[in-house]
Amino acid sequence: MSTIPTSLQGAVARAARPPDRRFWSARWYLPLLLLLLLAGLSLGEPRFLSSLNLLNLSRNVSYLAIASVGQMIVMILGGMDLSIGVVVALSSVTTAIVMNLVAVWWPGYELLAIAVAIGAALTISGFVGFLNGLCVAKTGASAFIVTLGAFSIVNGIAYYVTAGIPIYGMPASFTNGLGRGTAAGIPYSVFAAILLTIVIAAVQRRTRFGRYLYAIGGNPHAARISGLPVIRYTVFAYTLCSLLAGLTGVLLTARVGAGQANLGAEFMLQSIAVAVVAGVSLRGGLGRVEIVFLSAVFITVLANAMNLIRIDSKVQTIVFGVVLLAAVFLDRRKAKGNDHA
Repeated sequence: MSTIPTSLQGAVARAARPPDRRFWSARWYLPLLLLLLLAGLSLGEPRFLSSLNLLNLSRNVSYLAIASVGQMIVMILGGMDLSIGVVVALSSVTTAIVMNLVAVWWPGYELLAIAVAIGAALTISGFVGFLNGLCVAKTGASAFIVTLGAFSIVNGIAYYVTAGIPIYGMPASFTNGLGRGTAAGIPYSVFAAILLTIVIAAVQRRTRFGRYLYAIGGNPHAARISGLPVIRYTVFAYTLCSLLAGLTGVLLTARVGAGQANLGAEFMLQSIAVAVVAGVSLRGGLGRVEIVFLSAVFITVLANAMNLIRIDSKVQTIVFGVVLLAAVFLDRRKAKGNDHA
């Protein structure tokens, strides 16, 4: 087991401390709110428990959960990635373009076209995250500004390449298999989200990367002077964040059957909201992936509930804003409590 420098042991201890037993901890209020929401919908809205609605709901949860796990990783470092949504779109566009090109060059090799397209989409997505992380780590610039600049560049590239027109023509084995296929009635994307959650949970608790991530986010200055590889871990965290956004883009493209430059635009704000509602600290150093997954379920069910009872989209925006502000308030209460502990 690797050793954490003494100056950073406090940051790691805060991240690994027993669950906060105060109500404003996400470990406690989030499951309660989710149970109340599910109970209310089950009793008051018959369409909620329909097989079609539950199928679509589970898919939407998986997409948001995968993207939000990436956001959580950079937020634990004390950063934020505003380019997640456009990386989803770039991944979608890349998947569709490459898949069509390979199908033309090697007709009849659908699996090859799918594999090459997914590889290209993930490579390009990861490269965006690599550049984000390198700029943040090397220059010391604000992650907000760096990723906002990446947002503008990537968004422009996606729209320039497609001229805003969806790209169709992907193999049926991609859309009907990966995008709409199920195992035991559960979409493949749900299995991907659950597996990711399990893997990241193990990484957070049992690996050097997890411990160093909390240490760097909890006390960046002490991490640097203690000799931790801050640049390397920062670059890796942002790269992983964009890779997960790219994976989300691939799964969404398979679901809708087209590469679209506006796909996933909502994930920028939603992934931040999911992380904050899950108790990921805006100051860095705190956050657990299993709570992020639960938060993704809560946010998705809340959106589904408002759609089912036909709440105007403008009002929905207000509701999500209130939820986000409430989560920020609770985060500040918890931070003050920890400071006085």
